Amino acid sequence: MPFIRDCVRRFRLDSEALDARQFITVRQGERIVAFGRIKPYGGDVYELGCVGVVEHQRGRGLGRLVVQSLIERFPADTVYVTTDVPEYFERLGFSRTNGLPPVLAAKIGRVEGKLRSGVVGMVYLRRRGRKNG
Repeated sequence: MPFIRDCVRRFRLDSEALDARQFITVRQGERIVAFGRIKPYGGDVYELGCVGVVEHQRGRGLGRLVVQSLIERFPADTVYVTTDVPEYFERLGFSRTNGLPPVLAAKIGRVEGKLRSGVVGMVYLRRRGRKNG
């Protein structure tokens, strides 16, 4: 977790309640080169988050691999993400939505303009394997 914590800080990702059990990683030998997490919010609300790829490995499809793996493991059919790079997630089948669970809408309120700007909520409906608006 020290390496992931450092990357989360450097990449300005969600550092709330980091827990190693929530993460998947992609490794090159013994080194972590990409990672992501499924963050629970209690009840039946989960968020796909903390998707990161080390700088020298970007552009090789590792982020896509992490997102697709997290979608497959997601404990609910509706996959939510909050992000300031919506174009990236749109390419992966997510759609912008105003219909976020209240806990995720509140998260956007906490980070918008402080940690990040232009944060939006997005959704992917896993059961259909396609996006939904």
